[in-house]
Amino acid sequence: MTQDSIPNIALLVIATNKYISFVEQLVTSADKYFLPTCNVTYCVFTNNPKQLNTPRAFNMISIEHEPWPAPTLKRYDYFNQYADYLKTFDYLYYSDADMKFVNNVEKEILGDLVATLHPGFWGKNNIQFSYERRSNCKANIPYGRGNAYYAGGFNGGKSNEFLKMAEEIVVWRKEDEKNGLIPVWHDESYLNKYLYINPPTKSLTPSYCYPESWSLPFEKLLLALDKNHIALRS
Repeated sequence: MTQDSIPNIALLVIATNKYISFVEQLVTSADKYFLPTCNVTYCVFTNNPKQLNTPRAFNMISIEHEPWPAPTLKRYDYFNQYADYLKTFDYLYYSDADMKFVNNVEKEILGDLVATLHPGFWGKNNIQFSYERRSNCKANIPYGRGNAYYAGGFNGGKSNEFLKMAEEIVVWRKEDEKNGLIPVWHDESYLNKYLYINPPTKSLTPSYCYPESWSLPFEKLLLALDKNHIALRS
């Protein structure tokens, strides 16, 4: 990508089973607000292909549905599996399916490795962060360590950096699986461990993962929608 060229962006979404119902709303809002001056392709990893009404480039990527928590625990497995395709983009950004853009998200999010500060831990100290604490788990971060807790719902960066992160997380997940271990917050625990070792080059405020019904001292840019988790995962 040259300095004057328009970046090619992939917005990655995982939406198996009932979560596919959120995708059209997410895509419609992204059409309006997400990186409007860039070339954006929506990459939806799903077992339930559905025709969506969007003017932008679109790619449905077939994956199998597995019982919870596999769809989130194995998130980076899916990206690693399709790395050859995903590396053709300049930047990769992941968003939870049950999100909605409500204001402009522009080139301020572009960076080598980008993560969003978790709204639930804003202003708290690291003792309160819900890191994985078991020393035998690959996601472990000891008490007293770590400067930030990042949300799993929105992150990204340059494709090579994002895919390097995905590859490392997959190695950790598989090793933990052999030992019968699942981190406390699944992929988010691995994400935080990776970012503890490799700090993001850009940290976004909770504006980019703003719980729909909360009141926070941040602008609402990307909402995490209220929903019934148990019903969706059943």
